[in-house]
Amino acid sequence: MDELSAAQALADQCVEALNDLRSRAAFFDRLIQRLLPLDHKRIFWGNRTLALGKNAGFLDDPRFAAAFQRIHSSQKYDQYDAPQSVAWRLHTLVWAAQSALALPGDFVECGVFRGNYSWVVAELTDFATQPKTFYLYDTFAGFASAYSSPADFPDNPQFFDAAQKEYEDPANYAEVARKFNGYSNVRIVRGVLPDILSEGAPDKIAFLHIDLNSPAAEIGTLEILFDRVVPGGVIVFDDYGVFLFRKQKEAEDTFMAARGYTILELSTGQGLVVKR
Repeated sequence: MDELSAAQALADQCVEALNDLRSRAAFFDRLIQRLLPLDHKRIFWGNRTLALGKNAGFLDDPRFAAAFQRIHSSQKYDQYDAPQSVAWRLHTLVWAAQSALALPGDFVECGVFRGNYSWVVAELTDFATQPKTFYLYDTFAGFASAYSSPADFPDNPQFFDAAQKEYEDPANYAEVARKFNGYSNVRIVRGVLPDILSEGAPDKIAFLHIDLNSPAAEIGTLEILFDRVVPGGVIVFDDYGVFLFRKQKEAEDTFMAARGYTILELSTGQGLVVKR
């Protein structure tokens, strides 16, 4: 096969793949918009979660809806780009943060990316008025080679390079700084986790969100921060229940079991622990 024929064959394959993707998208659109409503009064479809007949009452909260709409169009979270997207995942975080407001201790997010999750949490907890500090830790330069590699994703090693391109975008830090402009009690900390924690981390933590997409980095972070989470404090593991990140789940299950805890896997893909 000459180069021209090879190029044409590749182009044909790309067109076929694109048409297949469009066909699947059309199928899901018809299923969600036309067929399922015939039997179900309430449908949630977002971030690969399909829930039928559930209240999903957070969608009716005007403040939540407004905050979600502010961040919804800023990022495509999966190939389906469903209307409710990460709304249920955000609801979990907001519930955890609101539950932690009455506890002693600060808020911590490890893995910030563009700050969408932490910004919604801050908005819906009126964090600017709280007597706490929200620590946002991220390299803002992608994965650290000392802790992460394609081997972390045995089912899709290509994810590492694809994610790295998004995570290392310098615009991410600028976006987070913009979102939290005016929050005097939010600290944006650039550095590799868990290393940067030795330079400063709160002694008491009421809310901890871990989203590093790296088994070694997440366990290293837990080894430093877990004991600082106060009784009643909530830990949310962002991708605990996502199969692509199953090595994180395995490592975190082992860590928690050694301390007498079992992580609750949620349908959103998150994991949840309440500290005793």
